[in-house]
Amino acid sequence: MMALPPLASGERYPLLLAPTGPRGWFGGSGLRAVDPVEVTEGLSLAEAGAALQAAFDAEEPVLVAAVVPYEAPVTVLTYCGWSEVDAEQLGPEAGGVPRAAPLVHGSRGSLSGREYRAAVREVRQRIAAGDVYVLNLTYTLSGAAARHGTELFEALHARGGAEMSAFLGMPGREIASVSPERFVRVTCEGDTRVAEIWPIKGTCPRGADAAADDALAAGLADDEKERAEHVMVVDMERNDLGRVCEPGSVEVVPLLEVVPTPYCHQMVSRVRGTLREDASFADLLAATFPCGSVTGAPKIAAVRIAGELECGPRGLYTGSLVVARPGELDSSVLIRTAVLEGDRLTWGTGCGITCESDPVAEWLETLLKASPVLGDGLPPVALRETCRVATCRVPLLAYHLSRLACGGCGPSVLARVRAGVGRALASADPTAAYGRLAVTVGAEGDVHAEISAVPSSLHVEGGPAAVSVIVAAPPALPPGAAKPAERGVWDAAQRQAGPGAQAVLVLADGRVIDGATASVWVRQGDTLLTPMSPPAVAGVAREAVFDLVPGCGLRAAEAELTVADLHDADEVFFSNAVAGVVAARGRAGAAVGVLAAAFEREYGFPVS
Repeated sequence: MMALPPLASGERYPLLLAPTGPRGWFGGSGLRAVDPVEVTEGLSLAEAGAALQAAFDAEEPVLVAAVVPYEAPVTVLTYCGWSEVDAEQLGPEAGGVPRAAPLVHGSRGSLSGREYRAAVREVRQRIAAGDVYVLNLTYTLSGAAARHGTELFEALHARGGAEMSAFLGMPGREIASVSPERFVRVTCEGDTRVAEIWPIKGTCPRGADAAADDALAAGLADDEKERAEHVMVVDMERNDLGRVCEPGSVEVVPLLEVVPTPYCHQMVSRVRGTLREDASFADLLAATFPCGSVTGAPKIAAVRIAGELECGPRGLYTGSLVVARPGELDSSVLIRTAVLEGDRLTWGTGCGITCESDPVAEWLETLLKASPVLGDGLPPVALRETCRVATCRVPLLAYHLSRLACGGCGPSVLARVRAGVGRALASADPTAAYGRLAVTVGAEGDVHAEISAVPSSLHVEGGPAAVSVIVAAPPALPPGAAKPAERGVWDAAQRQAGPGAQAVLVLADGRVIDGATASVWVRQGDTLLTPMSPPAVAGVAREAVFDLVPGCGLRAAEAELTVADLHDADEVFFSNAVAGVVAARGRAGAAVGVLAAAFEREYGFPVS
């Protein structure tokens, strides 16, 4: 890691390259440049390529940095010289910001988890139709910046610094990037120019200890879905470089290398070839930009389809920072990158989607990739997850982990949850068709996981009776409407409802808040309605219902519901992560039957 020198008063538009090792910028060289002699905005990719070519060919010490957004004009900054920067270790409290602390406040995503999962399903349909083979689907988080300028970069660099980390000030914005991914590098080998692209595709979390970490890395290396996705991108990069390289010179060495970062493992390959003598840098950029790892394959179709699904332009995210100096060019893919515009911070995140992608797992991966800016946090209160276990697996585990992440649990806590779940499952009866796993995450990040045979409150002959119980006010919920471990209000309501019943929490004015141990649903025609979250807990099975209804010929929505809506509904049912969906006593209908069949098909829940 690198300690960043302070800026002197009046220095403008600093450029800091802060690689964490010899695989990074210019072979691991940190550099610093300030006060550009020229800043030019609104350039085309070809014009930027010409400026970079001039720096590469120059004999004097000139440095050109081109900021190439994903879909907008390029900004070029020209510096007369630069200084080398010595690497030093930064402590975990760099910049006065603990690792757990978020670097953005009040963040909101351009897509919600539910919308992102729906978009993943749409991509899978496009793949099945033959429109695309793999597609990188992204969204943007934005909110108020907790730190600015180099202070923000130092904090990001300390908690997730990477080989292509960089900071750049430019007109109207600042870029603080801890990108692990190189885009294009060009070096001279004798009289020839060699171009390289190092695509990253395939990610998994780090483990709670060395053994778990090694197992996760090995699992990523052997994952057929991740390998297939990665190879498709590598083939595309080979094709892109082949357009400007000498025939037969393009090779891939190494292929499918698993490389650790501070918060995840990633799969990396190195595609290289000898540039043709007549190929300019403008030609090179035209052939390769944007990097295939952030588009999909085939590239043109992937870019078009992603634009239809992503709810807005990407801006700088997944673009590139390209830097040239005499005899060398290097560049990063602008992922893991915070963009500051005044007090507003944006951070893009996303995943590569294939025909085998699990929408929930992909959503969880996007949260992992946002952890450098969201922080490696602890929940503000103890949280509880109650899971179904079937044949030594938790079929809805990705939903549970996603809810914990939205409730404030960072990657370190989630790693301990995975380890705790693994230990609990190791002690389970492998022949048992059903079990209940209770996972509690304390406010200090401690994890307790225990398997039992306690049945769900919904496992009642004939279905539980829906009993309204008046509460004084909606119970307070943790962030993300996660499920708190302290369940006093819900437990009291369930006791009041009595055996064989499911309590429905209701305010004095008749508004329905939530079920006590399950989400409550009503059907009105072909639409399923459930109370707003918050104040309702964001139930795991509730989210699964939202994800399943499009394939069941139904619609689902959150709505303000009343006791009268319960009475007048065509159907009333409950959902939770242990039982799936169960009709309220005497209120069964077609929807619950269709959904129960979907839970059995997708997650192995038996139809009651």
